[in-house]
Amino acid sequence: MADLKKNLSLVENKESNSTSLRESLKPTYQPDLNKCFGIVLSGGGARAAYQAGALKALDEYVAEKGPVSIITGSSIGAVNGIVLGGCLKLGYTQAVDKILEVWRERTFRNTFAGTPSMAFVRAIKVAIFQYANPGPKSTSMSIFDPTPLMNRIQALINEAGGLNPKDRAPCLKAVGVMTTLEGEQRKPLLFISSKDKISDPLMVGATYDTCYTDNLGVAHAFASAALPSVLPPIELDIETRNIRLVDGGISDNIPIDPAVRLGATDIVLIDISGKRWWLDRYGKPHYTMETWEVPAKVGTFCPLPSNVLEIRNIAPLGAALREAVGNSTKEFMRALGPTWPIYQILKAKLGEELAYEVVSYVALHPDYIEALIERGYSDAKKAVVKATSSNS
Repeated sequence: MADLKKNLSLVENKESNSTSLRESLKPTYQPDLNKCFGIVLSGGGARAAYQAGALKALDEYVAEKGPVSIITGSSIGAVNGIVLGGCLKLGYTQAVDKILEVWRERTFRNTFAGTPSMAFVRAIKVAIFQYANPGPKSTSMSIFDPTPLMNRIQALINEAGGLNPKDRAPCLKAVGVMTTLEGEQRKPLLFISSKDKISDPLMVGATYDTCYTDNLGVAHAFASAALPSVLPPIELDIETRNIRLVDGGISDNIPIDPAVRLGATDIVLIDISGKRWWLDRYGKPHYTMETWEVPAKVGTFCPLPSNVLEIRNIAPLGAALREAVGNSTKEFMRALGPTWPIYQILKAKLGEELAYEVVSYVALHPDYIEALIERGYSDAKKAVVKATSSNS
């Protein structure tokens, strides 16, 4: 649980008695007598295929703990989350197979619109911009247009019946998508499709605002995945105003908090962020926040679920990419597509090992995707065995 310290700890109000605050709010978060099973999916770019493999490995675990009642996701995890939620009516196994299908067919050409040459030019511009201004800074410039992938996922969800509460699997109580509201000061905004709203007492201490919609879909998920400079921001009309949204990982890349407030008592977290590896690499505590992350306000906190099964890659995934492409420069360029010039800059700045690790978030290559699926499957099986043995 140490890796959840940032997300699962009280942000104490220094101007008040933090102990009194904590004690007074304890009764609010007592779990319901009926257990509620939730799945939380983090962001991590092309590593989404790892999540697909992990979900596949959880068939028996979900059958025992489920049904799936709550799904929350951030960034690309939100994309996987709406596919899982939208197809859950077909059955858990079939829904996961749809996610596997999406990632196994990925190439740069069928994922992004436009010509590779133009994307290459944009990648060079972004590389220069990012070199001078590291981090997900606000910009209208982006390398890719994900319209083909958005259309593919929308078609899958439509075929399965949709995400509307009256059309989806009856067991699915709520789906949450974390986004970041762009502006002078970025703010977290959680989109929720739920049969019931979170009560006001349960929202005390939340770090984010909420927006309820029965039409949760691809636009919301890709708003959550809109990493500045890589994917374009998404604009949505909400009530009487137009808002601009970017990557949910800037606000909360591991949205356990909303899953708990929505009612989940038992949670599976599939974390593909790699943040633990990066922090270990640089000798930083696991709760360290990056300067570009939206800080939690004083007095806010995250409620703890009763049980969490954590699944994450311990070994670096850059090595899996290197093994997938072998010594072939041609295959490596195929895997990176228009982002090849970014790799070259990263290699000069960070060295080859770290450059591989960075581009493991964007690489699309059939052998690499299959390696991610296999790694996710294996790590999930190990996590279940470990959890089962510790509970026996």
